[in-house]
Amino acid sequence: MTYYLIDYENTGEYGLNGLSELDSKDQVVIFYSENADKMSFDLHQRLQECHAVVEFRKITTGKKNALDFQLAAYLGYLMAKEENSRFCIVSKDLGYEVLLEFWKDKNIRLIDTISTETKKSIKERSELEENLRQMIPGEVVELILPCIGSGKSKLLVNNLLVKKYGSKKAGELYKKIKPFLKEKK
Repeated sequence: MTYYLIDYENTGEYGLNGLSELDSKDQVVIFYSENADKMSFDLHQRLQECHAVVEFRKITTGKKNALDFQLAAYLGYLMAKEENSRFCIVSKDLGYEVLLEFWKDKNIRLIDTISTETKKSIKERSELEENLRQMIPGEVVELILPCIGSGKSKLLVNNLLVKKYGSKKAGELYKKIKPFLKEKK
């Protein structure tokens, strides 16, 4: 089973792209607030046609990052309850990387849309990982893959690499992985 915890305040409807590829073993939990509580008729239709279990959690706001904290708390609850499941935080907020580092032994990913983690995407990511392992050392691959997975654009991937490795090493790594970023803006 895969749980998709959606930061709807952050992703809006975009984060739910890929709903139609989910099955009844998957669960989607949409965290929203009064700041983001609207959906289009198109999304409503896609939710009705979705085979996954869909749950809505309205968050009381008033404090900075209220939704992020409540999503993180719910993730911890689910991890204790469903030890063998996979977990995806769907958000463009890179602040969730702290959770990924804390739970680095667990099966958690930060993605920006559900479609990023569907079977097709997982196959493509496996092929990408195999290609990268042929070009750069394994421990570097483990650090680069999350950068590629969370980066919507080439610039963001580059910025994430610079943040982790500094300008010089990031430049060298970016030149090697740039051919694999063709689909990014």
